[in-house]
Amino acid sequence: MHHLCTRDGSPLPYTLHGAGHPLIFVSAYGMTAAEWPKRMLSPLADRYRLVLYDHRGISGCANPAVPFSIPQAAEDLHDLIAGIGEATATIIGYSMGGMVALEHAIRYPDEVDRLILLNAHCGGVEAVPSEEWVQEEMAGEPDSIDAYLDRAGRLLMTDSFRRLHPDPSSWFPDAGEPVDAAVIRQQADALRQWTGVYPCLRDIQAKTLVISGDRDLVTPAENAGILAMAIPDAGAIMMEDGGHGIIFQYPEEIAGIISGFLKKGVHRMG
Repeated sequence: MHHLCTRDGSPLPYTLHGAGHPLIFVSAYGMTAAEWPKRMLSPLADRYRLVLYDHRGISGCANPAVPFSIPQAAEDLHDLIAGIGEATATIIGYSMGGMVALEHAIRYPDEVDRLILLNAHCGGVEAVPSEEWVQEEMAGEPDSIDAYLDRAGRLLMTDSFRRLHPDPSSWFPDAGEPVDAAVIRQQADALRQWTGVYPCLRDIQAKTLVISGDRDLVTPAENAGILAMAIPDAGAIMMEDGGHGIIFQYPEEIAGIISGFLKKGVHRMG
């Protein structure tokens, strides 16, 4: 485990795996870096240098004068890239991490070689929201790992996938303890307050791939089309029977899609 400090003094723990062109993984709402599925990461680490880090506050320590927000998280990502000694990197953002990645790509276009957005949306009135009951459940605070896994299964995985894989430990083999409730509340507030980046999507210079699940309850699949149409050099892949947790449902497949995109830049709808 490595640590760096942002410009305002907040620590960002991070880990490095593999060697080669850097891929920086930006985590989702309520997620720690340790929860990225190893079955997705391992094939990529054979060819690339993977950088996984925790958002400010996840480690239990942050500057109280500078709260978490989507724009602030983009600044933290900028500090991370400089701190690990890279000029450019491929940014892979999942859910809320995709929103952070969009903010960063707009603010610091020269730092983004390629952009991969997993189950993300553009924010603002242009984004297609989830149903109200989903938003209410996402804002809840599970008080145990069992409650956390139960909620994650209902919101992130499709019913058909859960019937075929009834054991939650097979969905999230790398799940740890739930993130502190205060951090969850701060991230939930940040998501509600984010005004989005739709008007600036046309300014994104990086070749972009949008990956979504066709049955995503949290970030409805229509958002993938909005992003792919608005970003100049972008395409989308739709995962069949994919929920918001496509990286947990299809880790090896997602790794293969990412590898193909990085090697060839091929975009397809499917």
